[in-house]
Amino acid sequence: MNFEIINQWLSTIGFSEGIVDKLSLAINVALILLISYIAYAIARIVINKAIYRLLKKAPERWYKALVNSGFFKRCANLAPVLIINASVPIVFVDKFSSWQSPLKTAVAIYLTWVMTSILIALTNVIAIVYEYSNKAKEVPLTGVIQVVKLVLVLMAIIITVAILMNQSPLYLLSGFGAMTAILMVIFKDTLMGFVAGVQLAANRMVAIDDWIQVPDSNADGVIKEVGLITIKVENWDNTTVYLPTYVLVHQSFTNWQGMIKSGGRRMMRAIKLDLDSARLLDKDELAKLTERYFQQDVEDWLKEHQLDAPVSNLTTIRLYATHYLAHHPNIRQDMMYMTRLLEPTAAGLPLQLYGFSKKTQWNEYETVQSEITEHLYTVLPDFGLRYYQYFAKELTGSQTDGG
Repeated sequence: MNFEIINQWLSTIGFSEGIVDKLSLAINVALILLISYIAYAIARIVINKAIYRLLKKAPERWYKALVNSGFFKRCANLAPVLIINASVPIVFVDKFSSWQSPLKTAVAIYLTWVMTSILIALTNVIAIVYEYSNKAKEVPLTGVIQVVKLVLVLMAIIITVAILMNQSPLYLLSGFGAMTAILMVIFKDTLMGFVAGVQLAANRMVAIDDWIQVPDSNADGVIKEVGLITIKVENWDNTTVYLPTYVLVHQSFTNWQGMIKSGGRRMMRAIKLDLDSARLLDKDELAKLTERYFQQDVEDWLKEHQLDAPVSNLTTIRLYATHYLAHHPNIRQDMMYMTRLLEPTAAGLPLQLYGFSKKTQWNEYETVQSEITEHLYTVLPDFGLRYYQYFAKELTGSQTDGG
């Protein structure tokens, strides 16, 4: 474009020479900005149409990654930058030639940040595509993406300062050795979080949707986000805890995901029996119990369990509890299950039930436990047993007044 035509046109209208130069410059700048905007709009239209055609049959993850991340939108910003950069030596000449150097510096800085924004959008593309993979939950990439973004921004800042100082970026980097201690103090949490995030990812200690317990931090819930500095945990009471990433490396915590994947959640309950109700059963009582609860003849039952009559009602209830666990549809038979009598206490004799429930979700798991203990408490009277229950005795007495 020949900008001299504008100067000649302004002169023919009757403007003085000083005003002509300024008006010509203003008009030229306005035209450059208008052309730059048109170039940006055209680039957006062309890119959008090209994307729609190219990604029409592409997998959904690629369409969402490339479109929703704003990658191509930021690429369109290159068009006005190139036009402005090419126009500066043409527009700012003669009296305004001294403006070229600061304007070129400004354009270079703007180009630096445009390229940085494009690279950041590219990292967003990688992150979105990775979320669709099977390893996304096992090895979260959020922390790594945040580190890459941080490095890109730091590089952009260094290049910007180098452009302003008219020095090589390597010259600035050589002086960072003395600032290492200061940077380590400023970015202490970031550096510790990054190192911890690498350890967590390398050892696969936690993943998204894992149920963890961190007693010292009051965290007991599901991991929703693993970031560079913090981990977001949604507790079962719907509160949210943000833990520093390095906490999971420097403190002990429990990850329940292994239990959930195994398909068996441990159940360990105790029924307190009243020792005063313990006694030997006669043959008729034992025969009724074996027929009703074991569906066996008493002689066969005694032979199977290698017992001799008379048998204690404690032995009978212990064997029945084991039999009940062995035939319960929600108890894992391929995992350990047993019933045992623990050491007597002041609160009775504990009959402990140990096994693994097929139901691992909290509400279903508690339902299975409750169902088993409710049933055993209910059948205790048939075995001639009572559960231990403390009754407070009310102390009464007569109060006399002395006088």
